[in-house]
Amino acid sequence: MTNQQYDSLENISPRKLKRKSSKKRNLEILEATRVLLSEKGYDKLSLRKIAVITGIHLKTLQHYFPTKEILIKSTLEYVISLYDKKVQEISTHSSDPEKNFKNYVKYLIEDTKNIQTAGFFYQLWAMSYVDEKTNNIMNKMYLDHTNNIENLIETLNPDMGNHMRKHRAVMIAALIEGMMLFVGYGKKRPKNTAHIEKEIVALCTNLAVSNNSL
Repeated sequence: MTNQQYDSLENISPRKLKRKSSKKRNLEILEATRVLLSEKGYDKLSLRKIAVITGIHLKTLQHYFPTKEILIKSTLEYVISLYDKKVQEISTHSSDPEKNFKNYVKYLIEDTKNIQTAGFFYQLWAMSYVDEKTNNIMNKMYLDHTNNIENLIETLNPDMGNHMRKHRAVMIAALIEGMMLFVGYGKKRPKNTAHIEKEIVALCTNLAVSNNSL
């Protein structure tokens, strides 16, 4: 799972105000970076622009994130933490493992239709193709992502072996992300695919509950 937590900042006590204020500023920086990266791309991203957007002095920003590479790495960790948080949120709403699994798959599919999500991943794929550091970060990000799916599968189907569960988690992640090319933000839906999201949910569920080889 992600090694850094990005929690909400409600109910701040005076004693913790300074530390929490720093954490809030950190969140504002990461969110601004995520949005700018998704809407304008890597080439338009700079520490100076993030400083302007967040209203923070450049030197203060550099105290948190000395380089653009560190800022991007932290932003990717922040993004996966949002998915971690969503898994936890879904799991607390129901004790039904299959319902939780389906709700997370539905969430991921709907998330591909978000302009910032689509833009973010398009930029990430392009960056990782030409930059080794970004590729390494992306690999870690997808490892965390498939771990989330694995954990949901294990709760739903504890009899599935580790090897198969890992394979199925990767297949499910690929199915959902591939949908971004057809029903994601800005994409024209192919004809006669009105209910394809339901079929994807059903297919992902079958992959999670079946212990048979394909």
